[in-house]
This record gives sequence, structure tokens and C-alpha cells, in this order.
Amino acid sequence: MFRALVVEDQTLMRLALMNEVQASFEKCVVLGAETLTIATTELQNNHFDLVVVDPGLPGFDPTSQCDRIAVVERIIEASPKAIHVVVTGSDNRCEADGFRQIGAAAYLGKTGLAPGVFSDVLDDISSKGFCLRLSRAVMTKPDYRFSALTPREQEAIDMMAQRAPGVKRKEIFSLMADRLAIAPGSAEKYYKQARAKLMRQGHRIPRGL
Repeated sequence: MFRALVVEDQTLMRLALMNEVQASFEKCVVLGAETLTIATTELQNNHFDLVVVDPGLPGFDPTSQCDRIAVVERIIEASPKAIHVVVTGSDNRCEADGFRQIGAAAYLGKTGLAPGVFSDVLDDISSKGFCLRLSRAVMTKPDYRFSALTPREQEAIDMMAQRAPGVKRKEIFSLMADRLAIAPGSAEKYYKQARAKLMRQGHRIPRGL
């Protein structure tokens, strides 16, 4: 059983990273830790194959390079056999080189992380010895959330709103059908239901919908 630990103080980001790790590997257990104290306790009592850590943890100055290095060093010292991946929202190549020198196997910027990224990261580590992925802005349109919509209707709106230029609606319905395991006609129905609800309630319909 593959075991991973995610060390991140922001709850939503921690849960998002845990979900990404879980989605990247079959038969895995993922634990989350908010502080270095919790993380080191878990590392002392359990074996982990992968440790994902944000160096800007509580009790340390997130703008201090010395503090950030100290966080990662303590994590590495507590789990020398694990693969260590640093994930940060203030990434830069110079810091990546510093973490590589103390034993981190990968350095990722938070912006633009894609689903399944951790599986790809381990492949890069295996073939190259170190994985560097700096932030990249991939979002071109805002996200929308409407409380009136069901989860499937919301997903239909999400996929249509993020439709790339030149992609036809029928292609989105086909993708939606594959993703939700339904017929393309049903996917189109969910989309039309959602759009009708928004119009009835007077919501501004995002461009492209």
C-alpha cells in the first residue's frame, strides 16, 4: 500500500493536494498534517513513501529562506527513505536549487497543478533524478458556482464555460458524457436545464454559455 503525507497549513489547499495524490495512485493512503509538529510525529511513527510539503508552515516566517529550508530539512531528516516533494505558491528556480541540494526530489509551483500530476512527478524523478515544475497560469476564464444547480448541472456549466475556442458544444457534450458515464443526450439535457434555471433566476449568463 502506497502511503503519502501532505504537510500544508491551509485546509482547502491541503485537502486539494491530498485529493490529487489520491487520484494519482491506486491503493494509496494519504494523511494530512497542518503543522511541522504533527508531521514529524507522524513521520516518527509511520512509514511514508511520499511526503509533500509546503515550506511556509505555522511558526516559521514564510518569507525567510532560512526558515523555509529549515522546515524541509526537518521533514527530510524525519523521513530519509521517502520521496520529498516541495509545493509552494511562491516558487522560483533559485529556491528549487536550494531544496534540491538538501535532498528534495521535486519542486512544484501551486499555480497550474494538473490532475494526476504526482504520478507524472514520480516518473520524472525516476528518469531525471529531480522534477522541477514552476507555476504556470493556465486559467483563461473565471470559475462560476451557482447554489441553484445540482452537481451534474454545475459540472455541465463548468465544462461549457471552460470550452476552448473552436470547440463545438457537441464535443463538450461527448466529453461530459464520458466523464459522467451518461449518454451525450443526457449531458445536453443537464446543460440546458442548468442554463434555463440561471436565466429564470436572472443570473448573468457567462459568455460562451
